[in-house]
Amino acid sequence: MAASEVTEALAAITAATGVDVTLDGETLTVDGRPVSLPGKLTGERADLFGIEGFLPTVPRADDRDKLLWHVIAESSPEDAGEPLKDRVLEADLVERLGLGAEASRAAAAALLDRFFNRKPLRALLPVHASLPLNYGHASANGRWSRYRMFNGGILPFLLWDASEGKVAADPVAQLLRIAADSDELTSLDRRFLDVALRDAPARDASPDAAKLIDRYEDAFKGDLERAGGAFCQPSLDLFRRDLQTVLCTDLPRPDMIQWLTLLLSLHLAVRLYRIAVVKGGELDAAVAAAGQLDAPVGAGGCSCSSGAGGTGCLQACALAGLLRFRTGSGRYRPVSTRDGCRSAYVEVDQRRLLDMPATLVTATLASHAWEALGGGDAAQRRDLTALATALNTDPALRKAHGAACAGIAVLHHDAWHKGAATLGQLENVARTGPNRPGLHALRDDVRKMRRRDLRHQSRDIVNQLMLDANVAGPGALITRNGTHGFYEIDEQLLVMLVRLICQDRQLPYEAFLKGMRAYGLAPQDDQERESLADALERLGLLARYSDAGEASFVHYA
Repeated sequence: MAASEVTEALAAITAATGVDVTLDGETLTVDGRPVSLPGKLTGERADLFGIEGFLPTVPRADDRDKLLWHVIAESSPEDAGEPLKDRVLEADLVERLGLGAEASRAAAAALLDRFFNRKPLRALLPVHASLPLNYGHASANGRWSRYRMFNGGILPFLLWDASEGKVAADPVAQLLRIAADSDELTSLDRRFLDVALRDAPARDASPDAAKLIDRYEDAFKGDLERAGGAFCQPSLDLFRRDLQTVLCTDLPRPDMIQWLTLLLSLHLAVRLYRIAVVKGGELDAAVAAAGQLDAPVGAGGCSCSSGAGGTGCLQACALAGLLRFRTGSGRYRPVSTRDGCRSAYVEVDQRRLLDMPATLVTATLASHAWEALGGGDAAQRRDLTALATALNTDPALRKAHGAACAGIAVLHHDAWHKGAATLGQLENVARTGPNRPGLHALRDDVRKMRRRDLRHQSRDIVNQLMLDANVAGPGALITRNGTHGFYEIDEQLLVMLVRLICQDRQLPYEAFLKGMRAYGLAPQDDQERESLADALERLGLLARYSDAGEASFVHYA
C-alpha cells in the first residue's frame, strides 16, 4: 500500500466532508469508528461478493452439461480415490469394445452420441450414475478441467426449504434414484458401461442423497442465517415444484437427463438475471438517496427479495416480463435494434447482468461502512432497501456514510494498483459532490477496476447456460445474428415450459402467458403472442376451440 498517498487522499476526504477519515494501521476509521472490510478488496471470493443467500459460490463459465455431473459425483458414499478420465475412454472406446473393426467403429459412434455431448471437445454425460461416480472430465491436453461453474452443492442450494430450515431431501433422492436406475439400458448401453467401468475405483457404488446434503447443508444454513434468508425464496420454491414435475414426467433416460440439465440451466440463468435486476435497482435507489436525487425509473426492491408472497409474487417481480422474446422458427430471421427481443437483451443482459458483480461488491463494501456507523442487523444482511431509507431520513448518516464510501474507494483503487496508485488517481477516485455522493464514487471505481472481469461472473455464465451456440443439448433462450444477441425461445425450451406451467392441466392461453412471467419471460409484442400460439399449435400443445383468444388452451401433450 502506498501509505503516504492513501493518507493524503483520506485527508482530502476529511477536508471536503468534515468527517474524520483516517487509516489506523490497515484499518479504515470514520469518526473514530473502525470499518471492518474483507481481507482483500480484489479477486472473486465469496466474502467480497457477499454471495450468501444469492448463490452457493461465485461461478465461472463452464459447460452446462457438467451441472448434473457434479451433483451425482459428490453424492458418492465414499472417497474411492482418483477417478478415471473421460478423455481416455473416448479415445480408446473403439479398441475397448472388441466387436471387430467395423462393428466397433459403428457401435462407438452410436455410444459417443448417447453418452457424450456433441461439442468439439466432448464431455461424458451423466446418462448413468456410475459414470460420475467413477470418472472426471479432462481437458484436451489430458489434464483435469480447470473451471467448473458450480460444485454439486448447487442442487441442495436450489432446494433450500425456508419453511423447514433445511434442504428438501426427497427431490434429491428421487433424482439420484433415476440416475442410478438400470432398467432402461439397452444391451449396447450395458456393454459400454461394462467397458467403461472395467478398472473403475467404485464400480458398484450408488449415489447417496444424504451424503450430498450433508456436505453442504450446515454451511448453507449458516450463510442463509447471516443473509437473513435466501434471496427470493419463492423462486427456489418454484424450482422445487418444477424439479418434481420433470422427475414425474415420462421420458426416456437421455431425454430425462437433458430436461434436468435444461431445468437447472433455466433456473440458474433466471436467478442471475433476477439478482442483477433487483439488486441493481436497489443499489440505484441507495445511490439516489445518498445524493438526495430522484431515483431512476425501476429503481428499488422487489417483494420477491423478502421471500414473502409465494410463487405468485414472481409474476409481479421486477424481472417479470423483462425478458421479452421471440419464438424460434428454425430458420434465419433478421433482428432489428427496435425489436423487443433485442432491446430487452441489451437492457437486461448487456447492462444489468454485466454490472451484477460490481453491484454485489459495492453492496458488500457499502454495507460494511453502514455497519460501522450503526446499521445493525440490516447492514449485516446487506439490505440495500433499508440503507436507502436510512440515507433518505438521516442527514448525519448520509454525510458519514458518503465519507466512508469515498475512503473505501481510495483503498479499493490502491489495492487494484497493488499499492502503486498516484495521489492524483486516488484524489480523483475519492472526489464527491452534489451529484456524486460517496456511494456513487465507490460504485464507479468498482466498475472501472473490474471492467476486464465483469463478464466472467455474469454474462459468460448465462451464455454458457442458455446461448444456443454454446449449449450442446436442446433448449436455448439466447441466440445471435452476427454480433447482435437477443432472446429467442427454441422448441425444446418451449415444450418444457408448457410442462412446467401447465402441469397436468389445460390452461387458457392468457394464463399460460401469465405463468411465463414467473420466469421473467414475455412475448416481445402482440404479433409475437400470435406467433407463439401458432408454434404451440404446430407442436400439438395448444387447442383452439374458436377464433376468440379466450377459447385457446395450452396443455402438455
